[in-house]
Amino acid sequence: MKIRYNIIFVIFYSLLQGCKKENSTPQTNYQSGVVISFDDDFVEEWFKVNDTLLPFDWKATFFVTQFQKFEPAKLQKIKRLKELGHEIGGHGFMHLNAQTFCSKFGTNEYLNQEISPMLVAMNKEDIFPTSFAYPFGARNPEVDNELLKKFDMIRGTTYGNENPANQKCYFNNNRLVFGLGLDNHYSHFSIPYFISLLKYAKDMNKIVVFYAHKPVPIFQNKYETEYKTLIEICRYVKNNKMKFYKMSELDHLLNNN
Repeated sequence: MKIRYNIIFVIFYSLLQGCKKENSTPQTNYQSGVVISFDDDFVEEWFKVNDTLLPFDWKATFFVTQFQKFEPAKLQKIKRLKELGHEIGGHGFMHLNAQTFCSKFGTNEYLNQEISPMLVAMNKEDIFPTSFAYPFGARNPEVDNELLKKFDMIRGTTYGNENPANQKCYFNNNRLVFGLGLDNHYSHFSIPYFISLLKYAKDMNKIVVFYAHKPVPIFQNKYETEYKTLIEICRYVKNNKMKFYKMSELDHLLNNN
């Protein structure tokens, strides 16, 4: 009986160790790097911070919401960001919480009210998003499955300051990825911690996924990311010869392997 228990313990321990090593296997088929993404409709602030980060040759993915309300000047700026090589993704027609809405009205109604009209509005201006970020990071597998019929990549959110090897904010060869927030009000906010994630990605040939909202010179309110955070991240990426990925490029990696 004792031998039997020992065997069970060894099997359980091996499985546990295997789970812990989920992010500990180096990738060898692509260059280490980062996806920097932004959510909502802070187009003016995105346009300004782009000038600050140009020396780093950076690229970002801007997930826009309520696109139908963009006035001409705002529309011109978002199109200019696209012309400069950034990606424009979708973030909902009305910025609905998918979990809350679907629990009341169902997935089909969510698609009818949040996704289809968003695509119509964006397509009308010759913007064809292939990536989508959930408002509030609120998602469920059923909605995931439906959105993956319409988009190449979808992004949820993750939180916390776990050891880099246990973080979920890495691209793991899946069309669903989880971004870690850079906004100053998050409890896990720490520039040294963000840099440690990048260092781990560099060492293990991985790609970190970050997201932010409103870039500002000085943090004052929720959902704001200071310029210095973005500058430190971009500086590390460039100095260590890592790559700035757009969200859609992750799908290209999947298709090329």
